[in-house]
Amino acid sequence: MQDRTKQSVFSKMFIVLIGALLMGFLWRVRGTHGWGSSWGLLNAGIVYVLFISAAIGARKKLNLLWTALTALSFMLTTPAWGTLLSQITGRLDLGEAGFAYISPLSGVFMMLCLGFGCASLFGIMLGRGFSDKQWKLRDLIILVVIFYAVNLIAKASVSHFILDLVQPESGKVLGDELRAAGIDDSVYKVFLQHFDNDAWAKKHFGVPGRNYFQEIKAISSAISALAVLLATRFIIKDKRAAATGAVTCCAFSFAITVSDLFFFFGNGGYHMLQGYSLPETFAPWSLWEYFTGFLAGGIITAFLVNLRPLEDVNEPTLDIIPQKITNILTFLLGLVGMIGVSIVRPVLERFDESEYQVIATVVAVLVSVAIVAILAKKFGITLNKISYEKFCTFALPCFVIYIFMAYMFICCQEYMNFYYLDQLHNILVMVSFVLVTGWGAFKILNYKKD
Repeated sequence: MQDRTKQSVFSKMFIVLIGALLMGFLWRVRGTHGWGSSWGLLNAGIVYVLFISAAIGARKKLNLLWTALTALSFMLTTPAWGTLLSQITGRLDLGEAGFAYISPLSGVFMMLCLGFGCASLFGIMLGRGFSDKQWKLRDLIILVVIFYAVNLIAKASVSHFILDLVQPESGKVLGDELRAAGIDDSVYKVFLQHFDNDAWAKKHFGVPGRNYFQEIKAISSAISALAVLLATRFIIKDKRAAATGAVTCCAFSFAITVSDLFFFFGNGGYHMLQGYSLPETFAPWSLWEYFTGFLAGGIITAFLVNLRPLEDVNEPTLDIIPQKITNILTFLLGLVGMIGVSIVRPVLERFDESEYQVIATVVAVLVSVAIVAILAKKFGITLNKISYEKFCTFALPCFVIYIFMAYMFICCQEYMNFYYLDQLHNILVMVSFVLVTGWGAFKILNYKKD
C-alpha cells in the first residue's frame, strides 16, 4: 500500500474524483438492461476493487481470488427499491388503488435504510484488504451467518414493528387489500406464511403487497448491516474492516437518499402537488442511479485514499484448503467469473429475444474464452506471474471500455443508449468514461516508463 501522506492534496482529490465518476458510471450501468440487480452489483464490485488496487497500491490481501470474493459479497446484499423512490414526496403509490398520503420523513427513513443495507458485506470485505488483521475461515463464516441470521430474524420480528411505527399506512393499505380478498389474517401472519416472497405479494395484492414486503426487506437489511459491522469490530476484531464497512454503509445511505431528490422534483414536490418538474432530458430514475454511485464512490474513495498504511500481511484464510483446489477456485472465480461472465452476460441479456442473440452470445463466449486462455497462459491461472497492482492497472480501462461499448452500442434499439445521447445521465456516463479511461491510460504510461 502506497504511503498516501506523500501525495499532494490535488493528487488525492483527483483520485477521489475518479472514484466518484467510476462508481457513478457503474451504478448507472447497474440499472440498465444487461446488468441489473445482483449481477450489476457484481460488475460494480469487480471494477471498483480493480480501481482501488490500481490507485492505492498493491497489498498481499488484494489478489485475484479476494477481488472476486469481495465482488461476490456485493451480490449478497441486493436491495429491492421498486416502490420506495417516490415516497419522499409524501405519497404512497398503491397502483390501481390510487395512493395514500404519508409523512415524507417516513420516505426518507426508508431510503436511508435502503442505502445503509445495500453494501455492508462489500464494505467490510473491502476494508479487510487494507487491514493488518489476518482473517481465518471461521471469520468469514461468522460474518455470513450473522448477516443471514439477523436478516431472517428481523424480517420475522422487529422490522414489522419499526415499519408500523414509522409508516403505519403501509400495513393499513395491505390489510385493506387482504380484507377485500376475504382474508381475515393479519398482515404480519400473511407475511410469515409467504415469507419474504415479493413476487407472491405483487401477484396477489399488487403494489400494496409488493411495497410492504420490500419495506420489510429494506429495514431488515439495514439491521443486518449494523449487526455485521458490530461483529467485525468486536468478534472478528478488525477495526479497519469495520470502519471501512461503516463508511461504505453510511456513504450509500446518504447518497441514495440525497439523489432521491430527483424523484421529489420530478414528481411535482410535496404530495406531487407543487408543480415542480424537470427538463425532458433529466430522467429522475437514471440520474438517481448515477448520483447515488457518484456520491457514494467519492465518499468511499476519499476514506480509502487517506487511510494510514498498516502492516502488509498475508491472508491465511484459505490455507486449510489444498493449494491445487485454491488455484482452481481462483481460476474459476477470478478469470472465468470476473472476466468471462462479465463479457458474456451483458451481451446475452441485451440481445434477449432478439434474432441476433445466439450469434452475439457465441461471439462473446469465444472472445471471453480467448481472453481467459491468453491471460492464464501468459500470467498463470492465478496471475502469479504478474504483480496484481499492474494487472489491475491494465485491466481497469479494458473493463470500462467494454462496459461503455456494451452500454452504448451492444443491444437492440430499445435499450441502446447511443440513441439517447441528449439525456443528462448519458452525458455524465460519457464524461465518466473519458476521464476514467484517461486516468487509466496515464497509469499505464507510468508503468511503461518504469
